[in-house]
Amino acid sequence: MSLAASLHGNAGQLADPLGALLLAADRLAQNALMGGHGRRRSGVGEDFWQYRPYQPQQDTLRAIDHRRSGKSDGYFVRQQEWRTAQSLQIWVDNARSMQFSSQTTPSKFQQAGVLALALAIAAEKAGEKVGLATTGLPPARGRKQIFRLADAFLKPGLEEYTTALEPVFLPNARALFISDFLGDLDPLKLALSKAVDAGINGVILQVLDPAEVEFPYRGRAVFQSPLKRLQHDSLQAADLRAQYLQRLAARRDGLANLAKDAGWQLIDYVSNANPISALLQLHKALGQEGRRG
Repeated sequence: MSLAASLHGNAGQLADPLGALLLAADRLAQNALMGGHGRRRSGVGEDFWQYRPYQPQQDTLRAIDHRRSGKSDGYFVRQQEWRTAQSLQIWVDNARSMQFSSQTTPSKFQQAGVLALALAIAAEKAGEKVGLATTGLPPARGRKQIFRLADAFLKPGLEEYTTALEPVFLPNARALFISDFLGDLDPLKLALSKAVDAGINGVILQVLDPAEVEFPYRGRAVFQSPLKRLQHDSLQAADLRAQYLQRLAARRDGLANLAKDAGWQLIDYVSNANPISALLQLHKALGQEGRRG
């Protein structure tokens, strides 16, 4: 029975935010099922890698590929590409800035949670371990782990913007960091530095609200920080648009440079866009990271 089917059997659970998140993520994951990430070495696996000469001291006669051997004077053995269960470690920013939503669409935090959990579900189905990039929930497999992740992705934080990001990486893991990255970038810089030291590859996903991307404001508008600690009252908001978009582009360029220096990838996502497209991008990017490791 699928996770979605089991949730359908409990209407009370579906009414709960945890059940709603699990159902949305499971449906999304069905559209981008992840395959195992192959390693370029021989071993146990399903995909063909290469032929190599038969070695009497190492191989049995049954290992000989007679079709390939029949095309030459020697004997050859068919090797499969080695596969191994990997670990995917995820961090979703829960700062108050992620709660922002300018439309009737879900907030950045809600969309980030659905994407992160859908990716975790798909990865777990492919035989990988999934967990948090920070302390509290190390990578593991199983449906209980998915529920633990869902619960973690639902908890909002108290800070306006993230002031600390302290990942704990496992060897050979891949990582995904999701945030709007509109606050101080020093926590991200430190986390990426730690990732480089640990040899961890990964992806940065910047999630923004449509209004944060387009700046549609006209006339008088009051702009406030998430906890209203800062406020700006503008009589002509449209006059701020060019400067705002310039600063937003500079922030994006800064993120791209941080990702490039760490050997990571940067993906942009607007919270009202098709989540399937974003999930497929993440799937592809993390698959490439897995082949690098």
